This record gives sequence, structure tokens and C-alpha cells, in this order.
Amino acid sequence: MKGERSVAVLRKEFPVTTRYIYLDHAGIAPLPRRVTDAVEDFLADSSRSGAFSLDRWASRVTAVREMCARLIHADPHEVAFVRNTSHGLSLIAQGLDWKHGDNLLVYEKEFPANIYPWLALREKGVEIRFIPSRNGTIHPDDIAKLISERTRLVTLSSVQFSNGFRIDLDTVGDLCASKGVFLCIDAIQSLGVIPMDVKKHHIDFLSADGHKWLLAPEGTGIFYCNRDLVDRIYPPLLGWKSVEQEFDFDQIDLRLKTSALRFEEGSLNTMGIVALGAALDLLFEVGIETIEEAVLGLGDLIISLAKKRGFILRSPKDHASRGGIVSFRGDFDPRAVCTRLRSQGVMVNVRDNALRISPHFYNREDEVVRLFDLLP
Repeated sequence: MKGERSVAVLRKEFPVTTRYIYLDHAGIAPLPRRVTDAVEDFLADSSRSGAFSLDRWASRVTAVREMCARLIHADPHEVAFVRNTSHGLSLIAQGLDWKHGDNLLVYEKEFPANIYPWLALREKGVEIRFIPSRNGTIHPDDIAKLISERTRLVTLSSVQFSNGFRIDLDTVGDLCASKGVFLCIDAIQSLGVIPMDVKKHHIDFLSADGHKWLLAPEGTGIFYCNRDLVDRIYPPLLGWKSVEQEFDFDQIDLRLKTSALRFEEGSLNTMGIVALGAALDLLFEVGIETIEEAVLGLGDLIISLAKKRGFILRSPKDHASRGGIVSFRGDFDPRAVCTRLRSQGVMVNVRDNALRISPHFYNREDEVVRLFDLLP
């Protein structure tokens, strides 16, 4: 960060800091003050003006779409708003023209949101090939060995939810591109804390909800589809907004939009999008690279203190292989410790029988030290 003064100023955006030490942004993040202000403004205006303010909020939706595109280095017409990560991944799982005998690759320890949509394809004769875990990490060589002539897609999380392992998107993206295989990324554990460039990494599809590192409410997500592939995905959900002439209510003409907006089948969650926009305003104000530096620095401190206590680290130590999550085990019951910490005002979580810590840019080093003071 740029100094203690800037940290103090930014912490004022987070009322949660007046009562708690919040170290679970990989779960559900607390909302910044400007996000709640934006929602209150939307509700108040909707109450006072109703549809008279439609143009104002439509303009804001367009602006937020542009910010989402900027976040991942995409074109605004390649970005659609979805309800959550599962929604976006299901659009691809159900929208691609799968053939009997096709296969796809997924990491065996993925979060269920990135497994269940693909498992359902077995009914269509699609083979699911699981990429093995190597002590909580993924080796690109294992992906290469599993790719065959019938492989259509590789789907992975940019950062793993249990231990914070960060996939090498450069290597995996180049591999998939060279093999003519689609790359689909669940980015919920990286957007907002780690820079993302869908073009550089040859990412074809991406989905992420906003309620973690993006600091937005639940139920508002981002979906990306490469412009060259839009026509390859037939929307499994269709509605009045899916078509080119969405406002011509008197003529029925099933010509789908030629952009990612075809995946927004009906009325949008405008209030959620407004909230997401306010959160993005804050993240861009701080800077994603600055956020990454701050979060990785706090992760280094967690790792150092865990090693001093003799805990067993579950997360990678190097920055290139780690996101914002650090998890470790010790001679204690992690669930019991998690419950006790929460009762003492420290929010952490448990995944894979390990204590999971996930600070954001506004957290301070003394909060991390306090966490370890409270550990058994």
C-alpha cells in the first residue's frame, strides 16, 4: 500500500472494521460504504421516480458493463451480467453443441460450481476427465496428457478455493490455444485481487460472482464470451432481451443478438449491477495491482507466523502460484477454532480440514497478528 495514512482512509469504506477483524473475503465479503450508499440511492430514486429514472439507470448499467470489460481486458459486448458463477458456467455447459464421445477436462478438487454443470453432460455422452491434484496444485503437463482429439474444453478456477493455488494461465492458455481446445475459467477467487487479461491468456469463457473479492452483493455476476464464439453458444435460457429487436413487442422475430448480451434473457438485476459498479469504482481507485501487492504481502505475513507456530502450510509460498488465500493446519480442530475465533470477532473459514485466511487490501498487519494471538 502507499502508506498507513492511505490504509486508514480506505478502512473508512468498511464499517465492518469498527467491530470485527474480517479475514474471509474468499467467502462472503463485507460491503464497502459506497456500495450501500449506491443501493440506497437506487432505492430512494426508484421510490420517488419509478420509471421516470429508467434512462439514468440504463446508462449506469452500460457504464458498469464497460468497467467489467476493463477489469478483464475484454470488449463491453463480450460481457453479460449473470446471477452467479454457476449461471455463467451453465450457459457454456448447456449451450455448446456437444457430440457423443466428446470430452472435457476439469480439476478433481474444483469447487462444486465448476463440476456439477459439466457432470450433467454425461447424459449427452460427454466424458468428464479429471485433472489430478498434486498436493493441492495443478501441473500443466497433466492437462496436456489428458487432452485428446475429442477434447472440446478445459475448465479451471483461476485460484483454488481451498488453498489459494493460482493456475499458470499463461501456460494453460497457450496449451489450449495450440490444441484448439476451449478454455473456461471460474474467476470468482481472483477477480478484484489479481489482474485478469482474457485475451492474453486465450480465455474463451469466464464466469464470476461479485460477492467475494469484488466486494459486491451476492447474486450479481460477470460472464465473458469471446466475440468470435458467441454464435457457437445457443442460450439455454431465452427471453425478450435475447433478441435483436428487444423493444419491438408487437413483432416476434427470433433473431438472437450477436453479442454476449444474448445471454441476458430478461430484466436485469439493476440494483445489484449498480452495487457492483460502486464496488468496481473503489477497486479501480485503489488499483488492482496495488491490491494484489497488499494482499500477497499479508499472505506472506500469515505464512511467516504459521511457520513460526509449526503449523502445516497448505498454500503455495511463492507469489506466482498463490492468490489471496492462505490455509494451514495445526494440532487443533479447525472447525472448533473457527467457531471460537468468530465468537471473538475474527471472521475466518475452514476448507479441506484446514483454517482458511483470506484478507483484502484494507486489512492491517496487526489484525493478522491478533488472529495468531488467539490461535491455540
